[in-house]
Amino acid sequence: MTPSTETRLTQTLSWSVDHPRSALFVTLIVVLLVGLTLPRAHVDFSIEQLYPQDSELADTYKEHKTAYGTDDNTFFVARAGDSWDPTLQVAETGIREIDGIKSTLSPFSMERLTSNEGLLEMKPLQPEDADVLSKGTVLGIAGNGGAVIAKIEDTHNNHDARESLLSQVEEVISRLEGEWHMAGMPVIRTAYVRLVLKDLRVLVPLSILVAGFFFVLSFRDLRQVMVGLLSITLGMLSAAAAYIAAGGIVNTFSPAFFSVVVVVGTSDLIHLVHRFSDHIEELKATEAGPEVEAAARKAAQEIGFSCLLTTATTAIGFLALLWTDLPTIQMFGFGAGMGVIITYLITFLVVPPLLSKMRPPSPAARHHATGGSQRMRRLGVWVVARRRPTLAIIAVVSILLAFLGSQTKVGYRMLGDLGNTEAGQAQQFMETHMGAVLPMSVDIRLDGNAGAPETLAAIDELTEWSREQPLVGHAMSIADLSRASWSTLSGEAGSLPPSQSANAQALFALSLGTEDPVSPLMIEDGSRTRIILRIKDAGGDAMVKLSEDIQDRAAALLAPHGGTATITGVAYIIQWINRTLTQQFVGSFGVAIVLIGLAWTAATRSIRRVAMALIPNILPLLAVLAALGLTGIPLKPTTAMVFSIGLGIAVDDTIHFLTAYERWRRAHPGCTAEDAAHHAYATAGRSMLDTSIVLVAGMLVLTVSDFRGFLYLGGFTAWAIIAALVTDLLLLGPLLVALDDR
Repeated sequence: MTPSTETRLTQTLSWSVDHPRSALFVTLIVVLLVGLTLPRAHVDFSIEQLYPQDSELADTYKEHKTAYGTDDNTFFVARAGDSWDPTLQVAETGIREIDGIKSTLSPFSMERLTSNEGLLEMKPLQPEDADVLSKGTVLGIAGNGGAVIAKIEDTHNNHDARESLLSQVEEVISRLEGEWHMAGMPVIRTAYVRLVLKDLRVLVPLSILVAGFFFVLSFRDLRQVMVGLLSITLGMLSAAAAYIAAGGIVNTFSPAFFSVVVVVGTSDLIHLVHRFSDHIEELKATEAGPEVEAAARKAAQEIGFSCLLTTATTAIGFLALLWTDLPTIQMFGFGAGMGVIITYLITFLVVPPLLSKMRPPSPAARHHATGGSQRMRRLGVWVVARRRPTLAIIAVVSILLAFLGSQTKVGYRMLGDLGNTEAGQAQQFMETHMGAVLPMSVDIRLDGNAGAPETLAAIDELTEWSREQPLVGHAMSIADLSRASWSTLSGEAGSLPPSQSANAQALFALSLGTEDPVSPLMIEDGSRTRIILRIKDAGGDAMVKLSEDIQDRAAALLAPHGGTATITGVAYIIQWINRTLTQQFVGSFGVAIVLIGLAWTAATRSIRRVAMALIPNILPLLAVLAALGLTGIPLKPTTAMVFSIGLGIAVDDTIHFLTAYERWRRAHPGCTAEDAAHHAYATAGRSMLDTSIVLVAGMLVLTVSDFRGFLYLGGFTAWAIIAALVTDLLLLGPLLVALDDR
């Protein structure tokens, strides 16, 4: 960018100071639009909005649901202790009466085919009837638990209706004795929604209050603190309104969206207010008037340009997420990218005219600002004077960080983010005592009929093999139904039907019950069937290995009979989504680095400056990788997201420092690189320190969440901010002097 272009641009940044009434009118219009738009927010935590609906994965799952029905509408209400405790029957009666419950099953309502003197009939399950169909479903694996299995009507399997329905179930079991747990996909999804919405209500306001507290420490002027809080709040709400207006939905990533907006708004604000205070000190202003207005104008023009650059690079970082093929991430990237731009516009619309009409900061506040600048200048002098050993130490540390980062693993436990919450404890109980809860299906297609003896035997062997896998808590197939029914018909315990017609008779006999158990497992002509699995939450790598092992085993057993197998189901899809999210977060980070480098090249026309801007921003991200490797916490969506946010913060500080350095060199042509670096430490360095303190405190607020995903997001982002600050302060000055002196 040429100096004349930069000059014309900076002059427009003081528009709000020169036209305060117009700025006020625009602000009121923004407030009105925000008030009209926010109530239109839509909550959607359905699995369908997480992955592309035109993908092969989506087509497979849709076809599977059409053939067998949905697998995310079933939940368990389990009781620890005796599997046949009468309170289970009481609970089932109460749950069945709730509007939206399609059906229920318990030890007292599950049926078995029996033969009484040649008369076939379905009778309630008895304790001695426990088998693979009942154990791990309504009966505990070792008889130490029982469960009511409930299915939700499709019309009620959405957030609002599901929340109401599960709340009524909670009321039913709260009146009964015993240790009760609720589990299953509807419960997991509702638990996620509750945690996210709770955090939106608590953590976002708390983040703003924490920012206000540190504004007090940084500004030492109550009026500036109030202006700051007004700016970041309006900026956040405006960005949220724009996101909603563009079709964005409230989902798991929404708190991260708000965090990003607050982070960017706080950074711009602190740099602007600090530069305003510096100009007040230079002009020796003591009361409101032309000098204060001139200070506000000059601060807006001076900081506005560097903030524009930081906003552009941060927006590029998030807009790079449009490169992914997951609609939720695309919307998050678009919303966050537009959000940081909107926050920038709000900051420079609201803050400069308010500052221009105020009395100057108190002497105590001005003394605090001067003292902070002097301390940062002394730090700069010390670091620059020791630039060679400093650069050598950073090089060694970088190698160590890279080694630790190489130990990081990619993984995701679906229920891990629930932590020790009530929902998390319920899932642990189910995996320990009732098998597991996460649904997965082996969809089998055949050239012939699943009831043919050889084919049925192969399906039975695959089912038994699956049941033996450590990750599988429960498995059921058409072979299990056939064996149970044929044993009753023939009197031969444990045998499969000897012919296809015998199998048809065995399955037909099961139609005597109140529910059809066959259609959820096999389509009418027998050319397609499935094995229903419930698996334990052991992470993405374990899920992938299990899926591959099942497909290999299925190919060996079914291929001779013209059969093929496909893995699908909610658990499989969610793990696929999370692995893809993690990989594409990391991939989009690489895209962002390239785009930011190109944008910075266009702005500076200097490859050397681009290198100086990017090198310090790689090290904080290496520090995050190293922390993940050291703690053993895997790279997953909530930790991978740290890289995008951390990159935006690190680049912001770097650009402010480089802009202050270049501005001083242009204003003082005869100065040395050391003089310019000292000035950058005294001005931008002070703001970088205060900004980082506020941002670290704001991100650490997320660590109080019961949702571990936000705990990791807040904690590791805070660590990235600290690492970025240390890297910039120790590396930028020595690097600039070392290169520019040559």
